[in-house]
Amino acid sequence: MLADFVNDHPLGNLRQDYPRGEIIAIQASMTEAASHFSAPELEALRVVIRLTIEFFHFLQRTDVDTVDFESLLYVDGSVFSGMDSFRSLCQAYRTTQGESRSTLPQSITSRTALKDEFTALYSGFAAEASFEKKCRLLLDLFKLQIVFAGLTYD
Repeated sequence: MLADFVNDHPLGNLRQDYPRGEIIAIQASMTEAASHFSAPELEALRVVIRLTIEFFHFLQRTDVDTVDFESLLYVDGSVFSGMDSFRSLCQAYRTTQGESRSTLPQSITSRTALKDEFTALYSGFAAEASFEKKCRLLLDLFKLQIVFAGLTYD
């Protein structure tokens, strides 16, 4: 019965679509560069990375203006479950030498605009080599996930 759930899940076949390799690679490179973080802060970093990569892949295969209720419930729940990790990562990042402030736009007017902003920012995140800049992009990406949850949560 679990196999039926996994194969019929509204977000696709989780076994085939889950970006496990990408998550592991980015987690490894970022946690290695974050040696000044405590163990709980490193775990928070891993959680935010996983949720952000999963959200990116969700956006790539979804029309955000017509996404079904079950998918929204799953995605919004994932965002809400990552809030403690996000807060912990924000605090850890503030102690990082070379940290910078967010450059996100002050308003997002639609789900489509959010998807476009997220996709563009994610491209920069994926290509960035500097830990400090990559972590700032990660935090901004999660902020966009929070905005998405706010736009879609009912």
